[in-house]
Amino acid sequence: MNVTQFQLDALREIGNIGSGNAATALSTLLQRRIEMSVPKVWAVPFEQVSAIVGQLDTPQVAIYVKVEGEAPGKAVFLFPVESAEIVVQALFGTNEPLDLYADEMAQSALKEVGNILVSSFLVALSQFSGIPLQPSVPALAVDMIGASLDAIFLEEGTLEDTVLFIDTQLSGIPEIEGQFIFLPDDGSLQKLLGAMGL
Repeated sequence: MNVTQFQLDALREIGNIGSGNAATALSTLLQRRIEMSVPKVWAVPFEQVSAIVGQLDTPQVAIYVKVEGEAPGKAVFLFPVESAEIVVQALFGTNEPLDLYADEMAQSALKEVGNILVSSFLVALSQFSGIPLQPSVPALAVDMIGASLDAIFLEEGTLEDTVLFIDTQLSGIPEIEGQFIFLPDDGSLQKLLGAMGL
């Protein structure tokens, strides 16, 4: 489906509210002031996802949840490995290097952070649309981003041909960038936009 500029502007506002919720929750978790901004929101055809994400052989941290409810889909938060390491170091109060590939405590902490980020955006979507969306327990992958996305795409369910991207930047610890991706099931995006009067 085609998403208009007006709809994207509304989704960006929802992204801003989601990022505000996430920043508040992360500030509490990290015990320091965290601010989060949404520099860009766009909707792309499914086949362009790889081009937006960038180098598919670059390792990234992917936190993935299934979205259940009346507008189901999949939600993913992507972090560069360096950004994920900074977040975990802040959480643990250490500057020691961490092995995100093997350290179970670090992975568990990242799942919690990812859960906060994904849930914050989903709550904002729910509030605006009036359609309840429930995230599943998060799954974590530290792998080449192409492999992680392939595994997510191949899960059951028919995806919409339009994917929603929300870029985010966190400040308050060294600047961190991430991407929230919502992969709606077929018909879910139309339902959400329709419920918002868009």
